[in-house]
Amino acid sequence: MGKIISRILIPASLAILGYFCLSLFATISQVANFSELAYPGSAKWVFWCMVVVFSGLLLTPLYIYFRLPKPPVPPSDGAPKAVAAFQNDLRERLQGNPLLSGMALETNDEIPAALSKLGSEAGIVIKNTASTVFVSTAVMQNGRLDGLFVLAGQLRMVWRIASIYYQRPSPRQMLYLYSNVGANVLIAESIQEIDFSEIATPVVAAIFPSLKGGIPGLQGVASLLVNSLANGAANAFLTLRVGLIAKTYCEALSLPSQNSVRKSTTSEALVLVAGIVKDQGGQIVEKSWRMVRDTITQATGTTIQGAKNVLSKTASTSVDGVKTVGEKIGSGWQSIKERIPGKEKQ
Repeated sequence: MGKIISRILIPASLAILGYFCLSLFATISQVANFSELAYPGSAKWVFWCMVVVFSGLLLTPLYIYFRLPKPPVPPSDGAPKAVAAFQNDLRERLQGNPLLSGMALETNDEIPAALSKLGSEAGIVIKNTASTVFVSTAVMQNGRLDGLFVLAGQLRMVWRIASIYYQRPSPRQMLYLYSNVGANVLIAESIQEIDFSEIATPVVAAIFPSLKGGIPGLQGVASLLVNSLANGAANAFLTLRVGLIAKTYCEALSLPSQNSVRKSTTSEALVLVAGIVKDQGGQIVEKSWRMVRDTITQATGTTIQGAKNVLSKTASTSVDGVKTVGEKIGSGWQSIKERIPGKEKQ
């Protein structure tokens, strides 16, 4: 797959470079023509001076790039001499790694222990990056921003992993790593075959009681949380796979098979993403439930207080009405007594 991508990318890159050179040549010719109008006879000098300057600007990065040492690639044929030469170069490179200071690296047999220690450091970077991607994409819920954030996070993560193993990775080392990671990601199994809602639902059900029938009417809120966590879990899973693939190629002592890399990283990423959803997703759901509970409590308190105020006003109005009616009845009865004959004498 990597060879197929190279066969596609190299002609495409040459075509883009050719188009850029033609556009630059046309621009230089226009500038030379303008200089001829301003100062007759200067067009040739301006043209060739600009050609020399821009040629130097274009060729210098290429010269520096090809002067860099090639990345240490494990031999594919498994020849003993090639394997021994690769391991010797790898051991010399590991001896200068500050993360392995104080660790014995006198023989090639001690290389796996050193790579295991670096793998632990890379694993922390991978898990932290995936956790950040999970929380961010689960909360933002914006397709374009999520895509840019995930891509930027994965590119930075691969660079940090390479820095752990290589310390100061060269452009050729990064090109080798990015190309292999991209080749494995492009031909990976379809993510649609994985139902991330099955991972997110137990986390929501454990905290949000509406899924268990505890509080009817909040099913929509719980479903929204499940969908949000499932979206974050999918992005975290992709990030974990990218990081694990990069880690596999950085610590490989023999050229790994793309098929085995895809299968191993997929299964390991599924295990890790379940833990991330449980830890980080549980905090998101707990905070969401706390907000909903506080809102319900506040709304219920406001309703009860409003009902108390209405009842109080109603009771006061009723008492005042009764008093008024009683007073009117009393005054009416007094007037009747005064009008009865013989009552005044008594």
